[in-house]
Amino acid sequence: MRFLCLPGAFGSIEKFKVQLAPLIKELESDNSAAFDFIQGPYEVSPPRGYEDFFGGPPYYRFIVPSDQDEEATDVIERIRDFPQLETPEMTMRELMKLGVAKTDDSARKTLDYIYRIMEEEGPYDGIIGYSEGATIAGTLLLHEQMRERDEGRLPMFKCALFFGGWPPMTPTFDGLVLADESELMLEIPTCHIIGSLDPYLHGNMALYNICDPDTAFIFDHAKGHTLPRDKHVVKELGDIVRRMIEEVHGNVSPQ
Repeated sequence: MRFLCLPGAFGSIEKFKVQLAPLIKELESDNSAAFDFIQGPYEVSPPRGYEDFFGGPPYYRFIVPSDQDEEATDVIERIRDFPQLETPEMTMRELMKLGVAKTDDSARKTLDYIYRIMEEEGPYDGIIGYSEGATIAGTLLLHEQMRERDEGRLPMFKCALFFGGWPPMTPTFDGLVLADESELMLEIPTCHIIGSLDPYLHGNMALYNICDPDTAFIFDHAKGHTLPRDKHVVKELGDIVRRMIEEVHGNVSPQ
């Protein structure tokens, strides 16, 4: 199985290769999967106070605030005080309330950018997204479903892995898809790698809640907003990913 891999905000191809290296080694050991990496099309600078958190330059993003929203706040700035409400959906609505900068233009251009990569470098079987990369990956998957419905274009991706992911943007890029206000759902098998100590856990669960419960795996590595690196944890995750791959091929159902 060949995966297209999308890093988080302020990440890069080389950084994500390092972050994902333990799982790559595990799944390449028996030829279960191969991995191709891309980075966001926008080169950026990290927000003040986060310079050390994201490592050295260069930094890239898939979604950036509109230049016309100079007085609005980048959502990355707002997560410094991440809200915790009664449900994941309520939390995400509070986070994205009035005052967050629009990102619709950049997201639309990013989808075009990824579609070009798919056409030139594909085909791919699955997609992997971490944090912001998971948001744009989920948005792409919804667009693939929409294009199949409207144009008869068969989706390329058959499964997805989301590390610390948040829900996708709506088809009109004007908000997030949330389970308590939308019937949209990711229809392919998904694996959600979460950390129970992640301060943004409600974002992870809001993404999980819009996936097909019959084909959605969830894996808790019991840490924060990071990727698992412990050998035994990675081995367990690798077995779950292999099970998802088998599900894609129609050989097994999730438990």
